[in-house]
Amino acid sequence: MAPLVSILIPAYNSERWIAETIKSALNQTWPRKEIIVVDDGSRDQTLATARRFASKTVAVISQENQGASAARNKALQLCQGDYIQWLDADDLFSPDKIQRQMEAAEKCESKLRLISCEWGDFLYRPMRARFVPTALV
Repeated sequence: MAPLVSILIPAYNSERWIAETIKSALNQTWPRKEIIVVDDGSRDQTLATARRFASKTVAVISQENQGASAARNKALQLCQGDYIQWLDADDLFSPDKIQRQMEAAEKCESKLRLISCEWGDFLYRPMRARFVPTALV
């Protein structure tokens, strides 16, 4: 059975982006994933928007505002995955991101792994992202 990947999304006042962020996590080609969104006391419609995606695959948790690190820690406490994937509430994944990283993980001999990839910076138009290579595998 393929390893379970936990995609952890801390969110605060991210109404503008959270739907697209969750969709990019749901659209991963990797078959075994869980998505945990922790709303950190948002004052906008972040929580309501995230709850539209609640399902067996997507858990949406709400807590009083404690900061991004507390939201990340809450998501980490709740996850069940063999691998952890952090995703900020205003970021997007390419559909095969996790698939490609899991293929790289299978090639690693060590059980301790930190896997990275290129990332792209963009404003409003993901197709115009400028990608930055990284030395980590």
